[in-house]
Amino acid sequence: MVYLSEIAKIYQPQTISLSGFTEEGYLVYGANGIIGKYREYNHRTEQICITCRGNTCGMVNYTKPKSWITGNAMIVNTDDYQDKICKRYLYHYLSTYNFNSIISGSGQPQIVRSPLEKLKVKLPAILKQKQIATFLDKLQNQIEINNNILHLYLQQKQYLFRQMFI
Repeated sequence: MVYLSEIAKIYQPQTISLSGFTEEGYLVYGANGIIGKYREYNHRTEQICITCRGNTCGMVNYTKPKSWITGNAMIVNTDDYQDKICKRYLYHYLSTYNFNSIISGSGQPQIVRSPLEKLKVKLPAILKQKQIATFLDKLQNQIEINNNILHLYLQQKQYLFRQMFI
């Protein structure tokens, strides 16, 4: 087990105003995923980000390269630790973590950097991490495909149900 701060830089990036959003440009990630586009990016590589404000505190996202990540998320940047940690492994690991023990704030839930840095991570050998990440990525892709098929079936069901009363 290692502390998260031993395998990642953890920080909150600068927030941009909604008025600065553009029709074209780089994806902007907020607390709950993609929220718009912006003319610049503040992260060149894919990043793990954890919602650090509000009701979805602790939700883990994986961003696309060249994107802007707002200050509503805590970045877990492993770019300088690639010899120790597989980024996709850490993403899956954190996605299953229960952050309730480090969420604070009486009015609005929040996660601050200090307790996040002390989070313990099980760290197998890098090759094993990559194998685990590859397997979980395939599983996640299959789940997304199945969810899309289910959504199509639900649409078909609604259509057929409406046709019964025409």
